[in-house]
Amino acid sequence: MKSLSNMLAFVRVAEVQSFAQASNVLGLSTSAVSKAVARLEADLGVKLFHRTTRSISLTTDGVRFYEGCQQVLGELEALEAEIQGNRVAPRGRLTVSVSPAFGRVCLVPMLKGFTQAFPDITLDISMDDRLIDPAEQGVDVVIRIGNLNDSASLIARQLVTYPLVVCSSPSYLEQHGTPQHPRQLQQHTCLNFRNRSTGRFYLWSFAVEGKTEQYAVSGSVVFDNADAIVRSAIVGLGMSQMPAYLASEAIFSGNLVEVLSPYRPPEIPVWICYLNRRFVAPRIRAFVEFIAAQKERLTAMTTL
Repeated sequence: MKSLSNMLAFVRVAEVQSFAQASNVLGLSTSAVSKAVARLEADLGVKLFHRTTRSISLTTDGVRFYEGCQQVLGELEALEAEIQGNRVAPRGRLTVSVSPAFGRVCLVPMLKGFTQAFPDITLDISMDDRLIDPAEQGVDVVIRIGNLNDSASLIARQLVTYPLVVCSSPSYLEQHGTPQHPRQLQQHTCLNFRNRSTGRFYLWSFAVEGKTEQYAVSGSVVFDNADAIVRSAIVGLGMSQMPAYLASEAIFSGNLVEVLSPYRPPEIPVWICYLNRRFVAPRIRAFVEFIAAQKERLTAMTTL
């Protein structure tokens, strides 16, 4: 590659999907930006953008090259920040991936404090239950729940653990009775949660006689959204096993009742992770340290 400036021009165009807007960001003419991308395409021997009179979009090669450019530019930025030491405040765009339920209940309340502490960082947060590869998708920080199967490529810090609780509305229990053992769930209507990535139902876990047992439950309604399951349990559609941080408000208000509490399974860990690289951008380090420092607050949010 003959010039880093061509790469920078390409990345900006890919981000804003406009040569004109990219030229404003870079302080160059639209013609200069267009020529820089054309030179880059000529050097690589591939087409990076699909162009029409109204829009542009990345080609398959363009998507792959954009992901690689993000990694390279991120390393350069982190190296520059390390050389500069503490002379420059953390800045730039920070991408974060988190599950919708945990993000809404636990992460969002902390963001005001972070943005006030680091006004030069722009947060770009994706809330999705799917397991993503931060290297492949160019995500700076991921907040994950449960076991880390690919932890070799990640720096992971445990934030908190939370219990799983089985809940139902008082009206449902009045009509159908209260189970005293997980085996009795087969006699009840249960709200299943479908994993969007695999299409499978999550098994319900319990601690029985010192061992963790899993049960397949059944019911007439299936969801792929945790908040919908909470609301459905509140209106009496059935029983649900859910994170305590989702159930706590409804339990305290009396809209839900926990059952089978003696059989709560081992608590679920929550991790904050970023790629294991030689240089870590200050914006990533700032976010991880800030969230990790909120452990006491997180614990209060995630327990009953």
